[in-house]
Amino acid sequence: MSDSSNKKTPKTQPVATGGPPRPPKRTAHGLEDQPPDEPHIDIPDPVVVRDLASALQQKPFRIIADLMEVGEFANLHGTVGFETASKVALKYGFYARLAA
Repeated sequence: MSDSSNKKTPKTQPVATGGPPRPPKRTAHGLEDQPPDEPHIDIPDPVVVRDLASALQQKPFRIIADLMEVGEFANLHGTVGFETASKVALKYGFYARLAA
């Protein structure tokens, strides 16, 4: 009788996950010429809160709540600066550009 518990079994390489292939890596060369991956909106400086909500396809009270989170207090007809508006836009997946 042979004792199989004394024999060592060779270890094998782990099996690949079988997922889809990875996209090629993006390098820094030429990135400034490419548009951002997120959808973008053009907003003026300053922007009215109601117009910002319309551009972001959100209710105005949600935008006012988001502005309060970043320390900006404005009402429905008030205005906010471009920097603050772009922070709120990023929360909803939009890249803000300064309108001419």
